[in-house]
Amino acid sequence: MVKVIVLEDEPAARRELALLTPWEELGLVFSGEAADGNEGLALAERIVPDIVVTDIRMPGLDGIGFVKEWDSRCEASGRPACECVILSGFSEFEYARSAMSLGITEYLLKPVDDADLRNSLLRSRDRVLGRSRRARSERVLFEEYGKDAPDGADDRVSRAVKIISDRYVSGLTIEGVAAELGVSAGHLSRVFRHETGYTFGDYLMFVRVKRAAELLRDPNVLVYEVADLVGYADARYFGQVFRKITGLTPTEFRNGN
Repeated sequence: MVKVIVLEDEPAARRELALLTPWEELGLVFSGEAADGNEGLALAERIVPDIVVTDIRMPGLDGIGFVKEWDSRCEASGRPACECVILSGFSEFEYARSAMSLGITEYLLKPVDDADLRNSLLRSRDRVLGRSRRARSERVLFEEYGKDAPDGADDRVSRAVKIISDRYVSGLTIEGVAAELGVSAGHLSRVFRHETGYTFGDYLMFVRVKRAAELLRDPNVLVYEVADLVGYADARYFGQVFRKITGLTPTEFRNGN
């Protein structure tokens, strides 16, 4: 699975990136967000993302500073550097040159066009998967010659994410999904948190709220219908969950507040 984190100091922009980017459709897993580069480093240490989408201008440690520091940490630990998509509200050449000097090829100007972001993420994903395929090939060679190979990611987590993405409207539980995958709920809970950065319940909640945000952009869908369409029988509880994640009520989100 290809994990992505978002670094953006502006809450509304961060919320829009997190909720309205079609992560699953692009073959990506959204694994967390941070408001500045220092928070981003702490998050990256925990998640070890494959792709980072970062604003270039943030208080404290900015996007360029984050990339430099994270690259340094990856090199010191032997981890591959992640792909970076830089977002900037400034068109000055100096910013672009700073990004290019770090080997960053994905540089988007704000306001970010949805199609441009999608294409940048797809290119970044393909580079990550290309490296992963090469790593798997190297592992096969080690195995053929009787040498130990590092363990890969737990495939059951990828399957659990797929189940959530496909069936989030139904009453999914970690116990039910674990039984379907042939593992204990405790084991799935541990590896799911390790791989995605979320608990099973939080990830299910995020997928539902993300879908709700997409539905709220459609004026033909009434606000009170959205709860049922994303798996919440209690519209009031859905509103509480939506506000907890987005900071807005569903109506406020629809109205662009």
